[in-house]
Formats: sequence, structure tokens, C-alpha cells
Amino acid sequence: MYDDILPLQADLQKSKSDYAVATVIRTSGSSIAKPGFKILAIHGQVLMGTLGSPSLDNVVLKEAERCIEKNETKYLRIALDKDNKTSDYAMNTTCGGMIELFIEPYVHRRSMVILVESFNDKLLEALKTLIPYTGLVPEVYNINDKKDSKHLMESDFRDDFVLLITKTENEIPYISHFLMEKPRYLAIVSSRNRFNRDMESVLKDNPDADRNGIKCPAGLSINAVTVNEIAVSIIAEIIMEKNNENLK
Repeated sequence: MYDDILPLQADLQKSKSDYAVATVIRTSGSSIAKPGFKILAIHGQVLMGTLGSPSLDNVVLKEAERCIEKNETKYLRIALDKDNKTSDYAMNTTCGGMIELFIEPYVHRRSMVILVESFNDKLLEALKTLIPYTGLVPEVYNINDKKDSKHLMESDFRDDFVLLITKTENEIPYISHFLMEKPRYLAIVSSRNRFNRDMESVLKDNPDADRNGIKCPAGLSINAVTVNEIAVSIIAEIIMEKNNENLK
């Protein structure tokens, strides 16, 4: 009955979409919904499935949105009798009984996208050891590789955290691109002089770019000196930005 849900979920995960699946686990009375019925919800809409009526589906949609927002599962009991006082919701129907569901959110993990010009980089090595503590998925791209370059320019990184640890003027097109795309976090490890030269070139070709959209130097100000300390300052800043978003 729900054979198509797995490829649909795969497509949603590939597109980095947040969604929820509500599965009926127990029913009583004469409801149309039976154990195994599913609803796949995304952006407040039913993408697949039904409990048999719009009013019931709307209850599930509302709870699914909350689960996605909080990234928490929920056991939901919907009574089909308005006088029931033991359920989460009591609906005015003639069916009687109860529908019990389990709602599971699928919130995509954001990525930490690192642009390099060499994979043999001490800062990259230090960052890789710390990224797992952020909960982000590491993605490393060499801007001088044609395949990587094409992927960076064509993919959607607006929900992600982008860091440039590049070292030459080859970084300029990527600064311009990401300033327009506006990812969740955008920063560069660079001297102030080099960054200023980069921005002169960016603004010459792209006057609409917002200079304030990229942070330089990357990382919190903790008087970092060594490569490892710089990595800690960058990861700390990313954790701060990520958690500030969660508090909104």
C-alpha cells in the first residue's frame, strides 16, 4: 500500500527537505484508518497518505510540524468521540474509538562545506577532528577541481555552513557566488589585506554583493595562535551560530 514511500523519502533526503511520517499503530471503533496507515507530511501539507478525513489529517499535520520544528518524535492519540478526556485530541465523529499514531520527524543534517585548494592542509586536518562535535556533515571541495567546482556552483547550500580556507585569487568567484546564495554561515580564513583585495574584485564584478555577508577572519576572537587553536575558534563560532538559530 505504501511501496512508493521509500523512494519518495529518498528524494526528500536528497533534496535536504525536512518532513515527518505518521504511522497508525493501533485503532479501536470504526475508523477508516487501520494499523499501518501512513501520512507523509511536509511544509504543512500531506504528500502521501490519509487517515480517511481532512479533519483527522489536519490534526496530524499540525503535530507533524511541531515534531519537525522540535526534532522530536510523538505518540499521538486521537479520540473519535468529543467527550473523551484521555486523548490528545477529541474529534466530533460518529465512529467512536481511538486512533493511535507514532510521528517521526526526518530533519536533514546541515553540512559544513569547506573550500580548499589542497587536501593536504593542517587546518583542514584539525577541523575534521572537531566537526563531528557540531552535528554537521563535512563536505570538502577543491576549488581547482572541475567536478568540485561545478558541484559548488550548481548545488544549494543556503542551509549550510560554508568556510573558505583557500589561499589564492582563485577563491574570488566562490566568494561572489556564496555572497549571493547567502548560506547560513559564510567565513574565510584570510589576512585582512588579502580579503580586502578579494572584495575589491568581487564588488567590481558584482556590485550587489553584500560585503557584510562574509566573516573575515573566521572564528571567535579567542587569541588563537596555533592551527589547532584556530580550528577550535572556527568550530566554536559555527556551534554558536547553529545554536542561535535553534533558539529563534
